[in-house]
Amino acid sequence: MGRTGGPRATAFLAALLLCASTAAGVLGIAITDSDHPTAAWWPAAGIGVLTLLLLPRSWWPGLLAGLFGTYVLANLIGDRPLDAAVLLAMADTAETAVVSWAVLNRVGRRMETVGEFGWLLGISFGGAVLAALGVAATSAQLLGGEFSDTVAATTAAHWAAVMLIVPLGLVPRERLRERLGERLGGPDHRPSPWLLVLQLALLLTATVLAFGPGHHPTLGFAPLPFLIWAGVAFGPFVVAVEQLALAVLVTALTLGGWGPFADSEQAANQVAQLYLLSLVIAGTPLALAVRQQRRATVAVWAEKKRTEAIIESSSMPILVTDEDGVMLSANPAVTELTGFRPADLIGRPFWERLMPAGEWELAQERFAEARVRGRGVIRTAAGGERIVTYSQSELIDPVDGTVHYVLTAADITAERASTHFLQHLLRSATTVAILGTDEQGVITLVNAGAERMLRIDQATGRDFLDFLDPDEVARRGAEYEAEEGFGTLVHDVAADGVPQTRDWTWVPPDGVPLRVSMTTSLVADARQRPIGYLFVARDVTDTRRNQELLHQALERERAAVGHLQALDHAKDDFVSTVSHELRTPLTSIIGSIELLGDGLLGELGPDQKHLIDVIERNAERLLALANDLLLLSAYEGAGAQPLLVPLDLRTVVTASEASIVPLLNHRDLEMQVDLPDDPVPVLGDVDYLERAVTNLLTNAVKFTQDGGSVTTTVLTDPANRRCSLSVADSGIGIPEEDLASVFQRFFRSRNVRADAIQGTGLGLSIVRSVVEAHHGSIEVHSQPGAGTTFTIHLPMA
Repeated sequence: MGRTGGPRATAFLAALLLCASTAAGVLGIAITDSDHPTAAWWPAAGIGVLTLLLLPRSWWPGLLAGLFGTYVLANLIGDRPLDAAVLLAMADTAETAVVSWAVLNRVGRRMETVGEFGWLLGISFGGAVLAALGVAATSAQLLGGEFSDTVAATTAAHWAAVMLIVPLGLVPRERLRERLGERLGGPDHRPSPWLLVLQLALLLTATVLAFGPGHHPTLGFAPLPFLIWAGVAFGPFVVAVEQLALAVLVTALTLGGWGPFADSEQAANQVAQLYLLSLVIAGTPLALAVRQQRRATVAVWAEKKRTEAIIESSSMPILVTDEDGVMLSANPAVTELTGFRPADLIGRPFWERLMPAGEWELAQERFAEARVRGRGVIRTAAGGERIVTYSQSELIDPVDGTVHYVLTAADITAERASTHFLQHLLRSATTVAILGTDEQGVITLVNAGAERMLRIDQATGRDFLDFLDPDEVARRGAEYEAEEGFGTLVHDVAADGVPQTRDWTWVPPDGVPLRVSMTTSLVADARQRPIGYLFVARDVTDTRRNQELLHQALERERAAVGHLQALDHAKDDFVSTVSHELRTPLTSIIGSIELLGDGLLGELGPDQKHLIDVIERNAERLLALANDLLLLSAYEGAGAQPLLVPLDLRTVVTASEASIVPLLNHRDLEMQVDLPDDPVPVLGDVDYLERAVTNLLTNAVKFTQDGGSVTTTVLTDPANRRCSLSVADSGIGIPEEDLASVFQRFFRSRNVRADAIQGTGLGLSIVRSVVEAHHGSIEVHSQPGAGTTFTIHLPMA
């Protein structure tokens, strides 16, 4: 597409150019000398080529037909015969098509360089020769013209026309404000609009002086300096416009018989066209060259400004020096790093300010090298030092060839400290193995602990899988349904990024395996892209062996406990069975004794009656023992559980006090009961609770000498929904070392055994079982010789 805008604008431009072509053809024929049948100047050739170059290529067939018609019409208007008009139009149309096609393919629709102007010059000359041959042949055959003269005249006319008109559509058209005075801050100063007016006035004056009345051959090239001025100052488009205007003016003045070429008689127009062609060859290439140079200068200037902006905004310290190392500029990052202001640095060799005195000589020697890289120390304004990596590059100014050096630095003080700390950490961690790998499992980092555990001197660069049990890796790969090899090792971590700890088997090169607990972590870069893995492991071979031994010991212990529990259950079953079996004969014995005591078989004598009492008393003891064993077995087993219902704890105490009244016969004991006025609600089984309290009261009476006291107290704690029942006596007490065992079955304290006080040792065991079945607790406090206090704690209903 050409530079013509929308379809309507393109159509309008095409119509306008076709009309201009017609007018130019008519004008060219009109100014022709009547003695010469060919045109002295043929601007229609230039307009025709310009038409095709400005409009889309798809329009060319129609445009060529239109141009052919305009050429025929112009010749007919100029009183040329129809056959001659058609042939002349065909020659002009062929020139237009050939030149347009060649220019479009070689130069394009925009002419930027002097080389492209050379192509236009050559192509237009070839097209002019082509047209001249056709025109000369037609003129010689139909119009009576001289072939050779016509070829020379037509070639000059057509060549000049194309070179004067076509550049108007090809040369760059810079915006007027860029050409006429607006300075954009760049290095080239735009001329004032009044300067253009002055240049046009001087060009017009020189042209009039050279081609006006009178003959002044020495003034023929007077306009040339002013065209050169336009090319230097105003650009190729202004030059193209001025050249076309100059061509019209020179042609008109020459045809009027004025100017230095008027004396050439019949060749005046040819000489005039060649003169104009020489102006084009001098002005347009110069304008293009100046424009190229100016654009290059602007580009260099813009690049320089861009470079300065980059240096100023860079967070990396950058210094620019001359060939002697004298600092020319320093960006703000240098001040931030060193504390030196630019005024403290510029004009001084960089080593005198920024390097320790002992390194000046070495810095001067190395500065002569074109490129220098390394690590060093630079001084700060506060007298401190920073460790940096630096590089030096040579920079040649493209304008004047001046050599500068650019020095860049990166502060690695903190990084180096961190690196040293990490290296120290890796060296000192000898009991923990730390390994780093890339994404493929190649070891990139290894500490002393890992080398000690693997029993090798160098592991970096080796495949981590070489040190793992292959069977274990394969087994776990099948378990995970993961890819084989290293993918198995990092399967879960790679999937969700969460560190994972598992036991693995390491196989060092010596073949002696060890068990390790290894934590696998994913290592990612700043953009959270995986770059490797970190493995932290510790040797747990002995730990796992000890755990296995402990597990085996626990299993044996568990088996032994199970066996003891089975024996205990068997003992309980045996005791329960024996107790059941004893109750029946004991009941029968007691019944028989009662019958004998009642005289069923005759009156008993005193000795007999005494013997019967002894038998009855021991039978009762045996029956009580059997009942206690059955009751205790029921509590500790799963067979009998108390039925918990709401009741008043005071009624339990009253009933228990009543049940021990027979024990107080022939005894001198003070019995006290301290009960609250309000009910004490608890959830319990009346029979079980009465049995527990009765056992405590029975023991208190049994182990308290005459003259002593037994006190029963019930207290409530409404805030905590708890109540307590205490039975305190002033009896013989319990030794301190026996207090922890008083609730065990069949236990009797040493002082009780010493005093031969009768009992089975089951009473307190029954009390504890009853209290625990009611979700309560029992505690004992005693002092030998001073008495004992048992306290039951129960939750209130």
